[in-house]
Amino acid sequence: MINFNDAVALAREKSPRLLAIDGLPVSGKSTLAERLERELGATTVYLDDFVLPEGEWRHKVRPGLPFPYIAYDAFVDVVETLAQGQVARYQRYDWSTGRAGAWRVVEPLGLITIEGVSVLNPDLSRLYDLRFWVESDAQTTLAASLSRGVGDWEQEWRELFMPSVALYLETRPQAWADHLVAGRGAAQQSGA
Repeated sequence: MINFNDAVALAREKSPRLLAIDGLPVSGKSTLAERLERELGATTVYLDDFVLPEGEWRHKVRPGLPFPYIAYDAFVDVVETLAQGQVARYQRYDWSTGRAGAWRVVEPLGLITIEGVSVLNPDLSRLYDLRFWVESDAQTTLAASLSRGVGDWEQEWRELFMPSVALYLETRPQAWADHLVAGRGAAQQSGA
């Protein structure tokens, strides 16, 4: 297992065009993506930008895979478009309103990082030049999520998000990764 410094160094050395960062919620995926943005000038596409408007799923769906609260087809289309070296355009979820928000255009220039739980699924894994799985444990990430102040989202975390993630983990997404990166709780797991 490598650390964040090693992951950044690998990305610098290998110069991938499209890089995936997957792992449990609150494992450190965004932190690693932000480091790649700062240190290598990466552009990041976040799976969380593809959450469906709340009225379409909140209190209406059950845990599932693909995640029933994500505009999955739109997300796959964006990743495929970028993998083909074309400009991608998508409408971001607005967390302040719970609705579709502003449009974003992503140019296929430099390093593009795709970040989120499930970005290493078999539909997409083949498209990336470099794949990271940020290792952590479910207990640590759920506790961190709840301590982060999820407000009225606690029920969704317990009854929808984490059970959906558990379904994804059954597919063994770590096997699609080129490298495991030590994230939240990983040091305790590995005995380091």
